[in-house]
Amino acid sequence: MNDIIQTTKNKTYKYIKALLHKKTRSAERLFTVEGIKSVSDAFASGKKIRMLVMSESCFRNGGRERFECNETAVVRDDIFGGLCDTKTPQGVIAVMEMFDPEDFCASADELYIYCDHVSDPGNIGTIIRTADAAGFGGVMLSAGCADLYSPKTVRASMGSLFHIPICTDMEAGELISLKEQGFRLYAGALSEESVPYTSVDMSAPSVIIVGNEANGVCDEILCASKHIIVPIYGGAESLNVGAAAAVLMYEAVRNSSRQLREGRYN
Repeated sequence: MNDIIQTTKNKTYKYIKALLHKKTRSAERLFTVEGIKSVSDAFASGKKIRMLVMSESCFRNGGRERFECNETAVVRDDIFGGLCDTKTPQGVIAVMEMFDPEDFCASADELYIYCDHVSDPGNIGTIIRTADAAGFGGVMLSAGCADLYSPKTVRASMGSLFHIPICTDMEAGELISLKEQGFRLYAGALSEESVPYTSVDMSAPSVIIVGNEANGVCDEILCASKHIIVPIYGGAESLNVGAAAAVLMYEAVRNSSRQLREGRYN
């Protein structure tokens, strides 16, 4: 039985708690994942797990057998919640190494989505989860997007950040260079050139681009992209960026499926 962490003044306890803050995460190149499902997905992904942290009750009630890690910390139940961003912790946390950016490489056989300064972590997590569900090849995040490794982003992704390649801090120039490689760029934007999303061919290879809800997609990217809109038929002023991204991603999947049925791709 591991020695149980009994106090919030414990060195290991304070170190794990500090990872809730971006400054510490960035300095240590580590982040935390909470909850049984997400931690299970983290283990299944083969990503590098530095430490497993369990509440005493979770450890005693099957956690020891379910999750095996070389370094495991067990924390007294009544102070475990201080290590979590959730109101109702499930008793397990994985401390993980941040992903290697060199693992991301765009393929002409895939669809991608690019988030330009999308600042809400819940939206970023939702977009990652939807891209995973839609079978996209990856998610690209510009500098200025919400932190991929924040607890809220990780939680909103529901484990999908372990299933799909993700590129962070991708510059506009890097995105535009994909156009030279044969990718079509489609930016969600309201302009005189905008056309309904159903009128374009978003089959692979394509990149769908969504922007900050207040400011939209930056001009540099807009100049290189086809502008598309999701029509609003009711009284709402606009769609949440996560909802709009979902509509566009599934239309792109439908386009690609149709092209496959018609024999466009070998």
